[in-house]
Amino acid sequence: MTRTVFRGGSVVTSTEEIRADVLVDGERIVGIGLDLDAAGATVVDATGCALLPGGVDTHTHFEHMVASGATRTADDFTSGSIAALCGGTTTVIDFVRAPADTSIRDAFLRRRDRASEAIATDFGLHPMATAAASDAASIAQLQRLALEEGATSWKFFMAYPGSMVGDDVLLAGFRAAAEVGALPMVHAENGHMVADAIARLVSEGRVDPTQHVHGHPGASEAEAIQRAAALAKHAGSELFVVHVSAAEAVDALVRLRDQGQRITAETCPQYVGAAADAPEVTGALAAGFVCSPPIREAANQEAIWRGIDLGVLQTIGTDHAAFTLSQPDDLPPQKVVHDDFTRVPNGVPGVEERLMVMHELGVRRGRFDLTRFVDLVSTAPARRFGLDRKGSLAPGKDADIVVWDPAATRTLSASELHSRSDYSVYEGLEVQGVPREVWRRGTLVAEHGEPVGELAGTGTYQHRSTITTEAR
Repeated sequence: MTRTVFRGGSVVTSTEEIRADVLVDGERIVGIGLDLDAAGATVVDATGCALLPGGVDTHTHFEHMVASGATRTADDFTSGSIAALCGGTTTVIDFVRAPADTSIRDAFLRRRDRASEAIATDFGLHPMATAAASDAASIAQLQRLALEEGATSWKFFMAYPGSMVGDDVLLAGFRAAAEVGALPMVHAENGHMVADAIARLVSEGRVDPTQHVHGHPGASEAEAIQRAAALAKHAGSELFVVHVSAAEAVDALVRLRDQGQRITAETCPQYVGAAADAPEVTGALAAGFVCSPPIREAANQEAIWRGIDLGVLQTIGTDHAAFTLSQPDDLPPQKVVHDDFTRVPNGVPGVEERLMVMHELGVRRGRFDLTRFVDLVSTAPARRFGLDRKGSLAPGKDADIVVWDPAATRTLSASELHSRSDYSVYEGLEVQGVPREVWRRGTLVAEHGEPVGELAGTGTYQHRSTITTEAR
């Protein structure tokens, strides 16, 4: 088997940064320490660089059809995962939505097979319980997927026609999750409040994409989080809240944490790195900013940073759902409606930018140190979602290693990224600190921001372990 030693760098974990070498044999890390025996090994000179565990993004939507079935994201499994690798993310967890005529289990197996043919990162899948797939038989299939296929996290929607489930389904799903050690995830917005807010905007003729943010009041997030938490507590289950965006939601999470609630939560780079009220966000670009929950005003960003600082926002995902502002001939309908947010498909790209944006805005600007950065983008998501071989640099772990150059600079631009999207919500952001090399299970897969070799179909499905209660 191929042996590789990473020499001269600083190994960064979620708890410490130490000068050490990393020895890899085949796909696994076998040693960490100074002056490791490199006989017969390829030597990677990491002098002046940090050695980070490969990023783990537990919230992507590759090759995803929107609920109407008429529109699909621009990124398929190959393009989206190559973008992830070029940005330092080596593992993703995507989603499975069952069509009305397909069982959750069959949809899961088909999507896993499709991803295995095309994906370049290692990957897992979250099955989704939607309005069309939330009866007792579907909940039983979720349990079977957790026990047999390692799909130990399930997503429930609390908003949107065709997706939203009622409290009865949430309660049944949470109890079923507790029985098998699975983690229920919620898209936490009160669907009735959102529908009412959007209806008011439409009645007033306020449908320009700049108005989208006003259709998703922060109070709707807070209410949904508190309701889901009460149901989870009653059911005896864990709870994970995806893509937290609002100050009110952070306040709710703080209160629940202080009450001893078993709840963890994610936020996304767009909620601290982009702003709905930025002067350039007009016209077509405003349509490009449409996602749910929304990118909010700049003043809201401090609340998200506060949630990270207080530890109630423990992971950083992307909710990567890439579309284009134009209409390429080889893609399904994209964000080509620029004057009516109710007709714009929801989602923004960002899987490639995630580590660079959070390092620049978090580490470089003094909000947290490099060890906390590693925890947010890699270690905590791997731990929370049962990815036992991912998320840290230690003997026995997969050799997912990012050689991070803290001195290198770059200006982020969609024209140089690998998503098929034609824009970035971080366009023009200057960052210092970029991935020089990215290794996935001991193989070099990206170098200086470009993919290395034929990568489609080289990612492997991750059978995830059951979820244990987070230490408090």
